[in-house]
Amino acid sequence: MTLLSAPAGSGKTSLLRLWARHPGRGHRIAFVSVWPDQQDAQQFWLALLNAIRHACGTTNDTVPPTAAPDLSVRALIDTVRCELADPSGRITVVIDDLHELNAPEALAPLMQLLTDLPPNAQAILATRRDLPLRLHRLRLAGELAEIRPADLRFSERETRELLEASGIALSGAGVALLHQRTGGGPRACGSRRSPWPATRTRSGSSRNSPAATARSPGT
Repeated sequence: MTLLSAPAGSGKTSLLRLWARHPGRGHRIAFVSVWPDQQDAQQFWLALLNAIRHACGTTNDTVPPTAAPDLSVRALIDTVRCELADPSGRITVVIDDLHELNAPEALAPLMQLLTDLPPNAQAILATRRDLPLRLHRLRLAGELAEIRPADLRFSERETRELLEASGIALSGAGVALLHQRTGGGPRACGSRRSPWPATRTRSGSSRNSPAATARSPGT
């Protein structure tokens, strides 16, 4: 599992969407954005199930369930687990804005599911703040990669390359001043105007691969 935890404006969603759209990816991606102040566990699990089925290409031959008073959340969770266990290929589940999930009956079983994923599956969770996710077992096992605000900040060189890719010409002193005043923050530096630069990070991984950036052995 990869946990991407950083405040608003850090570029989490932009990074994840650009990474998910990168061509030549060798595995399927199920991308779910949690609705603002999501308190309906049934709606969340339906969205997750539909995203997984869409990624796996099973939407045409399987009738998707719809929200209903008698629809069991536990049954939805079991169906999600079965879909993820499909051995036909690798799948990555990306859940963005997880901090918006305010349904305890959804969050607790979600963590139970994601901490016991089948071998062909992995997860990336993006949140503005740390949540009570009980991830200590994954940390101890070396199966949790964590990306924090400092990992998302641009260096001065990356800021300059971003500006050049956006067609913005600044002097060396201007770039240094911009970087100093923004602290290398992606939104402040204008990351929405251009794809993330594929430069090397301190760990040696590419900025446009969030899972690879913080991936630890066993994830």
